[in-house]
Amino acid sequence: MDKLIITAAITGSVHIPTMSDYLPITPDEIVEDAVKAWEAGAAIAHIHVRNPENGLPVSDPDLFLEVHSKIKARCNLILLPTTGGGMNQTTEEKLIPIKKLQPEMCSFDPAPFNFGIFQIASRFKEFKYDWEKEYLELCKNVTFRPTFNDDLIYAKTFLEIDTKPEFEIYELGHVSYVKWLMEENLVKLPVHLQFVFGPMVGWMTPSVKHLVLIHDEAKEVLGQENFTWSVAAGGRYQIPITSTAMAMGAQNVRVGLEDSVYAGKGVMAKASADQVNKVKNVAKEMSLVPATSDEAREMLGLKGLDKVNF
Repeated sequence: MDKLIITAAITGSVHIPTMSDYLPITPDEIVEDAVKAWEAGAAIAHIHVRNPENGLPVSDPDLFLEVHSKIKARCNLILLPTTGGGMNQTTEEKLIPIKKLQPEMCSFDPAPFNFGIFQIASRFKEFKYDWEKEYLELCKNVTFRPTFNDDLIYAKTFLEIDTKPEFEIYELGHVSYVKWLMEENLVKLPVHLQFVFGPMVGWMTPSVKHLVLIHDEAKEVLGQENFTWSVAAGGRYQIPITSTAMAMGAQNVRVGLEDSVYAGKGVMAKASADQVNKVKNVAKEMSLVPATSDEAREMLGLKGLDKVNF
C-alpha cells in the first residue's frame, strides 16, 4: 500500500514545561496543536491532558471531554486518548475518561514496564514549576504494573464500547500478552501494535536491529495477517526509527511533542506539525502518501467518528 498513517502525540506525560516553551498545556493549546498536526497530514492524534495552571499530567475526565469535543468541532481527526494515566492511579480511575468518551481508539499498556525519566531531572538547575523535579524522580520507586486481571478489565471494557486498542509494546515478551488476549477472544483482529523505543532507561534501545527483532517476533507469535503496526521513538531517534519502519512496510508511524521537543538537531519544535512535516517528507521520498483520517479509519477498521461520545 502507498498510504501511511501518521499519528501526532500532542503533549504526553514525559516532558515537563521546563524543557520547552512550546509544550501544549492548556486544553486550547492541546487542541490547536492537534488541529495543526491534522492540517500538516496527521490522521490520528494521541491525547493526554495536563493541569492548565501548571502543566502537571492529569487524567481529569472533564479536561479530556473538553479537548476531544473542541478538536472534533474543527476537524475529523481520529482521537486516541491515553489509558496510561498517572503513575499511582488505579485501573478503574484510568478507565473513567475512556468510558465517558467511548473513542474510536485508545492506548493499552498490557504489560509491566519502567518509566525511567529520572535522568531528565539532572539536566536542569532550575524548574518552571515546583512539581517537576519530584515528578521526574518519582519513577525511581514506581513501575507501571498492569496485572493480568487489569488486562482483562481493559480488554472487556474496550470490546463493550467498541474502542480499538493500540497495544504499546515496550519489550519482546510483551507480544505474548497480546497473544493471550487473542486466545481469550477479547480483541478483534487484526490487532494494532505500537513498538515503543527509548531513550528512557528500561525501554528497548532504539536501533534497526531491535525494530526488526520485535517485528519478527510479532509475525511469529501473532501471525502476520493478525496485526497492523506502528512505531514511536523518543528524542533524536524519532525520525531515524520511524523512517526505518516506513522502509519495512509499517502502516503507521508516530511523531509529536510527546516523544521529542525537537524538530532537528538543536532546533526546538514549535508544534507537533513540525515533526509531521519532517516524517511526511521522508515518506514522500519512499513514494508513500499520508493517509487521511477517513482512509486511516478504513485501514484500521474503526467504528467511525459518529459513534463516539463527545
